[in-house]
Amino acid sequence: MKLSNDDYQYYMSLKKGFEGECRFDEYTDALDSHCLVLNDLLLKHNRSIFQIDSLVICSDRILLFEVKNYQGVHYWGPVTFTKTTGVTLENPTLQLQKTRARLEILLAALRIQMRIEAYIAYVNPEFTLLGAQRNEDYLLPSQLPHYFKTLQLKGKLEPEQSRLADMLKKLHNPDNFVDEMPEFCYEKLHKELVCYACGSAVHFKGGKSVLCPVCKKKSSATNIIKQNVEEFRLLFPNEKITTVRIADWCGVANKDCVYRILRSSYRPIGKGHGRYYV
Repeated sequence: MKLSNDDYQYYMSLKKGFEGECRFDEYTDALDSHCLVLNDLLLKHNRSIFQIDSLVICSDRILLFEVKNYQGVHYWGPVTFTKTTGVTLENPTLQLQKTRARLEILLAALRIQMRIEAYIAYVNPEFTLLGAQRNEDYLLPSQLPHYFKTLQLKGKLEPEQSRLADMLKKLHNPDNFVDEMPEFCYEKLHKELVCYACGSAVHFKGGKSVLCPVCKKKSSATNIIKQNVEEFRLLFPNEKITTVRIADWCGVANKDCVYRILRSSYRPIGKGHGRYYV
């Protein structure tokens, strides 16, 4: 579907943030077994919703990271950052302070006593911050490799740390941000197969494979249709998966091919025209 300008800008912001978090994961993935790493926590406590990009639970402390994938020159201010284009952004320190405070309140409610160290990790190598005051909470791109190389993880994890990780995972609720999704309906969405490598539209005329015209990736027809079935299930969880609906969703004229894939990959419920798959 064609997104509104506001929704498109929000999508691009999420995409860039996700790419930054993946880049940051390269550092936390290299940590040893003396810690537990939780990513993308969406938590709610006392009616306050907050997000944690990356949380590292150690034996003696908790490391809280707010990850930023800012690019280009930014001018520091106590309340805002200003880009050379004149665009202003909230100083991430304010967000970090709120997140840390809410995490401390949540830990107190869970009766967990652990020290929190909170940092803003700027992961984009093309990021420059001018005029900033000395701030020990900042990890600039050039500082990240040294920080993780010299990070000391002391002692083995105790059951208390594992219990904390389990409790936070149970409290994690992606539905807290479901209201941010743009409105959409089946009738207004493009009906076509989508390459799961690059997201481009592909055309299926029969056979066992599909060739993407953009990235040239050759995919199994079964796999690419199953991928599109899962996207349909994600967008329309209350709709039944039927041969007719999936053939329409994928833009595939050959309903027999769709029927064979559904029959071999999913469990049928019912018979005849009332049959659907789970």
